[in-house]
Amino acid sequence: MALIGLALACLGAAALLLNMHSWNEGGVTIMWPSNGLLIGVLLCVPRRQWPAYIAVGFAVDLGINIALSFAFWVSAYLACCNMVEVGIAAVLMYRTVSPKPDLTQRKQLISLLLYGVVVAPAIASLLAQLNTSGAHSLPLFTSFKRWFTADALGVAVMTPLYLSFVERERFAGRSRLEVVGLLTIVSAATVGVFWQTQLPLLFLLLPLLLIAGVRLRLAGSASGLLIVSIVGGFLTIQGRGPVALMRFGTPTTHDLLLQFFVAISMLMLYIVEVVIAERERLQTDLTASETLFRLLAEASNDVIVLTNLSGKRRYISPAVITVLGWHPDELTGNTYHQIVHPEDVTALEAMMESCREGIPAEPLIYRCRKKDGSYAWMEASMRLYHDDTTNEPIGFVNVVRDVSNRKAAEDELTHAFRLVENLAMVDGLTGIANRRRFDETMDREWRRAMRDGSLLSLLIIDVDHFKPYNDIYGHVLGDACLRRIAEAAQEVIHRSSDLFARYGGEEFVVVLPNTDRNGAQLVAEQIRRAVEMCGLPHSGNPHGVVTVSIGSATLALGHDSAATALVEAADQAMYLAKSAGRNRVEVSASSAVADDLPAKS
Repeated sequence: MALIGLALACLGAAALLLNMHSWNEGGVTIMWPSNGLLIGVLLCVPRRQWPAYIAVGFAVDLGINIALSFAFWVSAYLACCNMVEVGIAAVLMYRTVSPKPDLTQRKQLISLLLYGVVVAPAIASLLAQLNTSGAHSLPLFTSFKRWFTADALGVAVMTPLYLSFVERERFAGRSRLEVVGLLTIVSAATVGVFWQTQLPLLFLLLPLLLIAGVRLRLAGSASGLLIVSIVGGFLTIQGRGPVALMRFGTPTTHDLLLQFFVAISMLMLYIVEVVIAERERLQTDLTASETLFRLLAEASNDVIVLTNLSGKRRYISPAVITVLGWHPDELTGNTYHQIVHPEDVTALEAMMESCREGIPAEPLIYRCRKKDGSYAWMEASMRLYHDDTTNEPIGFVNVVRDVSNRKAAEDELTHAFRLVENLAMVDGLTGIANRRRFDETMDREWRRAMRDGSLLSLLIIDVDHFKPYNDIYGHVLGDACLRRIAEAAQEVIHRSSDLFARYGGEEFVVVLPNTDRNGAQLVAEQIRRAVEMCGLPHSGNPHGVVTVSIGSATLALGHDSAATALVEAADQAMYLAKSAGRNRVEVSASSAVADDLPAKS
């Protein structure tokens, strides 16, 4: 903290010497950098330390104001205005910048320019105006511009410079010789441009600042701006430099033109820095992604294949040597017809077509020819991938693994599985719980709810106009429709205690323990919407797509509750939904008794 106090004092003294000369010549304050330094400090320290740093800043600023022969109360008031500026900027920028200061990120730079360069100096300038205009009878704009522009430039230069030195690699890791050389060139060019008064050479500085910024990054840009501000400000006050070519301009006009040039240069440098940094981050991410992909592909026992949209291979991982005996070079550039069993080509093409249409494809088990002529059972998981720029699909990622042993074991178990399939707890069509599982779960949850006096909710779901759907599209698509509805509903149900089951035919049920009326209605509406959003065509439904009607019931069960009361209530609500137009959720009137009873967590 002592070092920060010393730095603030040195900056304040240097700025005072520069600005006093400008004031004596009738100019304005060129730059006030100490506030920018203090803002950078606050963004890098815990918030609990802010009062101490602000107190140090206030003391330094108070001393500088007293040195200007201001009265004590005026000095204290102006110091308070400076600390208000620092505090506002730090508070508004803290959430965006402080967690990981890096002004090359667009959001952080916008936060600096908006809050640190515009909002905070403007508020402090207006507060200072309340004192200075009254004490010295200055016009409103005169006092404002003397304070605002100097503080805004000070923050725009010093805050990025401090953050670059403290939180990032200084000067982008360049050698000391290059750093000193570039800054010396900028300094010499600045002296040369501002020393003469014959030619408008101000434009020569911007390319040099850009070169320093590109080579030395944000620290170089901020350092260059600081050099131009100090050297240019001092020589401009002396009546030298390109702005002195304005023969009819006042010292104030000259100072404001210099500040305008520094501000424009600052915007260009920082924008270029952000663009370069974003490009480097993108390149780094791409390189890391490529390295990670190759590492995973080469270390994986699965065969990873990249193909174009027609199925021609562009890349195949080395695992193919172990799995199929082929070398990657022997397969790259050829299509799937080369090694896929002719009887399985149609299924593979159907899988590719589904991926092209954006439909998630289930893993496909098919036969691939090994180099020795034999066939191995393989399982392929295929996904479409897109161009990063246009987002257009450009090919497939196919992860293939050898499942020959698993396929043999599955074949052996098929007969035994069929014998016990009817006793299983899973519905054979949809893969969800069946009626038997529902009955057992409902009985168990009903008894628990009676014992605990807790809430129990039940949803009964009926597919709208399902018989016409079967008549129009056939039972095969009808079964596929039920499976898709089951998948959509399962995506909504997340709690392990909830049960989603097929009740019979086109009806499903959802058991929701410890769920109140509103919670059950919310789940029901999410299921209804999820099914509708599947967009399964249904010309026999007025809505044009497959929809469901849902009845919801919630009861607080007591010891005398009937086991079938909840099912009957939900069933009545479901029929009410169907009679009210379908594709809707209706809540049983009996659920009202549970409205005021909170569900247990």
